[in-house]
Amino acid sequence: MKFFSAANKVIDTLVKYCAYLAAAILVVMALSITLDVLLRFTFNSPLKWVFEATEYSLLIMTFLAATWVLQKDQHVKLDLVLVAFGEKNRARINGFTALVMASVCLVSAWSSGAFTLYLYQNGITITKYYTIPQFTIFIFIPMGFVLLFIQSLRRAHSYLSRQKKEPGL
Repeated sequence: MKFFSAANKVIDTLVKYCAYLAAAILVVMALSITLDVLLRFTFNSPLKWVFEATEYSLLIMTFLAATWVLQKDQHVKLDLVLVAFGEKNRARINGFTALVMASVCLVSAWSSGAFTLYLYQNGITITKYYTIPQFTIFIFIPMGFVLLFIQSLRRAHSYLSRQKKEPGL
């Protein structure tokens, strides 16, 4: 049990710092876009790299912050049907859907990881304003899916152990 407790603390800390990094990227992105607009309309001299950096930032922020959003239960959910069920059945359904999500995240992590490895091994680059190795952008996708996989398993365990503790099951 101590191992799982320590692992949970490490994962929680990692998820928190990924969210902080996503927030920092968002702030830098917002400031860069503002500066780009000001320079474009005042001096007719836009920052050429801002559009490309914004594209990459959106992808990176999504996968850095997704696990934190899931952990805080702030994601979009449609619980119109779930409200009709009792607490016991709702916990079972949520546990099942968390297991399905974990499965999807595991497959997505595996396939995106394989693709990122392919990009790395073949030295594929993105050539727009900058020339950068494509794997440096894509690496955030499998990392995000691995964290989502772990968080989904944690949610499934939480829901399924909760429904077992309730009387009458």
